[in-house]
Amino acid sequence: MQKKLIALAIAGLASAPVFAQTNVTVYGVVDVTVESVKASGGVDVFELDRRTRVTSNSSLIGFRGTEDLGNGLKALFQVESSFSADAGGGTLAGRDTFVGLEGGFGKVQLGKLTTIMRAAGAKVDFNPAATGIGFQAATYGTIGGVALTGIDERINNAVMYTTPNFSGLTAQLAYSAGENRVSPDLNGAEGVNSQSYQLAAAYENGPLYVSAGYAVAQDPLVATSVLGAASNSNISDELKDARIAVKYTFPSNTSVSALYDRAKYEASSALGDTDVKRNAWMVGAEQKFGGNQAVYLQYARSQELDGDACDFDACDNTEFSQWTLGYTYALSKRTMVKAYYTRLNNDSDSAADFYLSKVGMASRNAGADPSGFGLGLRHTF
Repeated sequence: MQKKLIALAIAGLASAPVFAQTNVTVYGVVDVTVESVKASGGVDVFELDRRTRVTSNSSLIGFRGTEDLGNGLKALFQVESSFSADAGGGTLAGRDTFVGLEGGFGKVQLGKLTTIMRAAGAKVDFNPAATGIGFQAATYGTIGGVALTGIDERINNAVMYTTPNFSGLTAQLAYSAGENRVSPDLNGAEGVNSQSYQLAAAYENGPLYVSAGYAVAQDPLVATSVLGAASNSNISDELKDARIAVKYTFPSNTSVSALYDRAKYEASSALGDTDVKRNAWMVGAEQKFGGNQAVYLQYARSQELDGDACDFDACDNTEFSQWTLGYTYALSKRTMVKAYYTRLNNDSDSAADFYLSKVGMASRNAGADPSGFGLGLRHTF
């Protein structure tokens, strides 16, 4: 009996280095707010009276790990899922989920991924984790309030290469495969190859963060949302987007940020070619004090649409803006209380809603202004 125990102990010691090479971390966030929201103005019959709701803000649970493969090479993986902390349910692997390799050459990942361009919006937004109705991407992540640019969403079916970190500087090339490619047919329908590319770089060192990127999406097939084309199957379209973002923190614990985004959407069909352009920007400031408190204010604006599709004053009064005032109090390193007020102001021909946790303006009520305030608790683990 004693010899068997010794043999088992030796076997356990011999196998220990193998198990030690794989490190798995379980992590997550539970973020819930009580909100009071409404949408006033516009057509009276479509106004949304004030209502109270409990909202889960990007709550998640994830598993990530690495395995040392030797010679400076390691494998990495992540499976991240969203869940509704207010009502239950969720989506398995609905957030960043990937497998990859990392070494002296940089990092290669395959799966559902966040790019530098998407991360830029979160870097310069002072809402905790860039989530909730105060998140400003309704302006710079949409065209005319329609969330079609895809820049502020994770990319599916992706292959992404990120360079090594050179004293804070990294560059990135991301590709999303057009898996649902459709060939042209005998009836004259256009072929579809819905793939996209992003090329970006970011510098983050000490108090300074700067990033710039450019994206092209081929055949996103969104013409009916923006240009009112008769049939998505008979068009060829393309979306181009350029983004610059910057954030700086002063020794006084004052942070300032800015973002500029320009999008152009082009579509062609048997009826001809047309396009629409949108410029948007955002500025913000945050002051931390007392070691665990912060106040922030930010403002963003989507300017009036322009382009061939806007002939004959078709895009007049399509501007809208959003501002958010917020306060956070850290009870510990993992638990935070937060309060905020945000308002989105639409011009008479704009019907934009919040980017996340929409109010739900009935029939896209042009000219209505969604607003809301909330009090919530955020815990990370």
